[in-house]
Amino acid sequence: MLPPAFLVYITLFDFTFFMGHCPKPNGHLYQVLDSVKNSFLCNVKDKNMPGRILYPIHIVMVLLCFNAPLTAQVVVRPEEYAKLITGQELDRHIRYLSDSLLQGRETGSAGGSEATRYIVSLFDQYGLDYLGTGNPKRYNESYIQGFVCPTGQRGRNVIGWIPADVPSDEYIIISAHYDHLGVINGILYPGADSNASGIASLLDLARIFGMLKREGTGISRNLIFVAYDAKEFSMTGARIFALSLGIPASRIVLNINLDQLGTSLEPPGEQSNYVLILGAEEVPAHIVQSMNNNNSFYNTGLDLDYSFYNSPAFADIYFSMTEQSILHQMQVPSLLITSGVNDYTYKPEDTPEIINIPVLTKRTRWLFFTLWDLTQR
Repeated sequence: MLPPAFLVYITLFDFTFFMGHCPKPNGHLYQVLDSVKNSFLCNVKDKNMPGRILYPIHIVMVLLCFNAPLTAQVVVRPEEYAKLITGQELDRHIRYLSDSLLQGRETGSAGGSEATRYIVSLFDQYGLDYLGTGNPKRYNESYIQGFVCPTGQRGRNVIGWIPADVPSDEYIIISAHYDHLGVINGILYPGADSNASGIASLLDLARIFGMLKREGTGISRNLIFVAYDAKEFSMTGARIFALSLGIPASRIVLNINLDQLGTSLEPPGEQSNYVLILGAEEVPAHIVQSMNNNNSFYNTGLDLDYSFYNSPAFADIYFSMTEQSILHQMQVPSLLITSGVNDYTYKPEDTPEIINIPVLTKRTRWLFFTLWDLTQR
């Protein structure tokens, strides 16, 4: 006769695996346990196994069953998620935002409002939490942060975030502006590179981190995604965001701002697979090391240039003209990631045709690897 405790064990073993309450760590372990269980049944039935042996092994099997799920950790491979960042997706965003329907996305215009709607709909689709106030400690019921420019235009930042899996007081901010010049004297300025390209990259990063969140892969630092309006009106959107941000500057690990990220028209060297990084000399060394290491380890093949054409004066001017400079003034470690100014900047010829989609894809994947590293620390 089978001991009562073992009968209970056999019943629980089959029932819990069947109902999914004791998750199978892997097929092999389940087969081993099942095989051992069946062997026990046969041996006990034939009276070949003494009770003094059966009970200790029963205890071991119970421990194996309930400890196995704890040791079977799922290893997340970031390269599998990076593959989901595609040129097709980036190109789709750029073509929509620079289409004539949006009329150059001038702040306060109907085209600018359509760009706002587009970004809001995608933040919602990707599962980002609302952060319209700019303050994670307040109640947020929208992605929209409205404001009025000094010149009277009504602007709207779009802000969402992915909280850390375990509550954290550290933040990383990913930003890019989505407004452009609009229509001037009847001429459309599409702004494909400036800055539909930066917004496209930001949107795809939000999509992948939103996917990770839905699949239960947490991050150890909070990620904020902000699409600024009114860059062309003295960076008003970035100033409003900084003023309303309810986070001490000391708790912001990094601001990465993406501006004109889509071309390969002005390489600093021989390679067209390049990216220009401004502000690295004032961020913690481990952040620069992360950017370099992830470029090498995942073989993204980018030429990471920190010199900005060996012109420190020009680098300072360009840095001061882009939004990360606002948080930088608050002592927040800040980087500008760009492909640089080119002959089409602020011209009607800034269309999707000048964008190098394969290189933009590499740049966005490299950004994902870097953010993945920084959010897992």
